[in-house]
Amino acid sequence: MKNLFVGLRYFLLGLWFEIKAWPEKSKRLIWNRGIKLQWNRLWVRKDEFHSSLNMDANAMLGMSKKQRDAYIKDLCKRRQIAHERDLAST
Repeated sequence: MKNLFVGLRYFLLGLWFEIKAWPEKSKRLIWNRGIKLQWNRLWVRKDEFHSSLNMDANAMLGMSKKQRDAYIKDLCKRRQIAHERDLAST
């Protein structure tokens, strides 16, 4: 009987931490993975060291494997374009 209560306690504790993390998860889905990534894709900056070309780990937490691969491929493409524009401007 004691093991049942211990198991129930850990289950409820885990459920509490999961519910507590919902606001952070929803922020990641809406802001980091949605609005912020689309804003950064609007145009490629001329400066190859611009902060929009940094890898966003928070956005990648909410992505599937296929979405992460597409994100990394797009990021590399935008970095390459920014690098070429930076070389052309000097």
